[in-house]
Amino acid sequence: MLLFKSSYYSLFLLQSVADFYIFVFVEIIMRPRKLNYFNLFSENMKSYAVFSMANLIFSRGILCSGHIVIALNRLTAFYLPLRQERIWSSWTICLSVISLWMLCIVVSTPVIISHHNDAHFFLTQCGVLYMSGGPLGEYNSYQGAVVSVVTVAVCSACYTCSYRKTKQRKYAMVEQRLLLCAIASAVPFCIEMVRSILVLLSAKLKNDLFKTMTSLWFYEMGAIVSSSVWLQLIINKNVRDLILNRTSANQGSRTHSDVILRKMITNQSNVAPATRRISTVSVPVREKL
Repeated sequence: MLLFKSSYYSLFLLQSVADFYIFVFVEIIMRPRKLNYFNLFSENMKSYAVFSMANLIFSRGILCSGHIVIALNRLTAFYLPLRQERIWSSWTICLSVISLWMLCIVVSTPVIISHHNDAHFFLTQCGVLYMSGGPLGEYNSYQGAVVSVVTVAVCSACYTCSYRKTKQRKYAMVEQRLLLCAIASAVPFCIEMVRSILVLLSAKLKNDLFKTMTSLWFYEMGAIVSSSVWLQLIINKNVRDLILNRTSANQGSRTHSDVILRKMITNQSNVAPATRRISTVSVPVREKL
């Protein structure tokens, strides 16, 4: 089962850490604030608004960066299969993913520090507590649209090239299943790209479209962070069954070969005594006259 220690599963493990962070951020920080559970939140929570806006900006880059690295990993798996594990060593995996995480944080931190006074909450008549950030909110809209477009573009290019490679040559079923899982995990980002563009276009108007797209973010993030986990669990079971079936088939063919070899040895051992008896029979020698 060395497959489950490969570079793909190492990347998936790091991505699961990012997914868990997004899940905690959405369900513990953002959703209770928006719905104002037990009236624990108010418009005067300035520090909490800055903290929420900062995590909202960071979360998009952290979530998307992992899927970009996974797409590049699948591309090298089909185009450079013999060098795959050397390219994606443990050091390369950790360095690439963590560097992208830090890049997202470092780039956005100066903007957050410069406009932290603009982040605030406002309570609507229906009791929903919305978050606004002024220039910081505009930066969040632009950043979300750009990150989503880049993620969809890179993943589409990598997965399209990988899929064409599977049609040209005959690859292992395991790699094809992992590619299918990676593609299915990246599909929700197409919805996120459309949503981010609509939010960007309606950000200044603050109309019903903006409120609808903002509310959709909560459900969409939950689907993104949970779908990849469930898809990977299904693929893992399928891959494990495939490996076990292949192993049992190899053992069965090996057992059949052993039976044939034993029969050959038994036949040779039965023939050997008869050969000895024939060789011990004396052949009369013609005497000289």
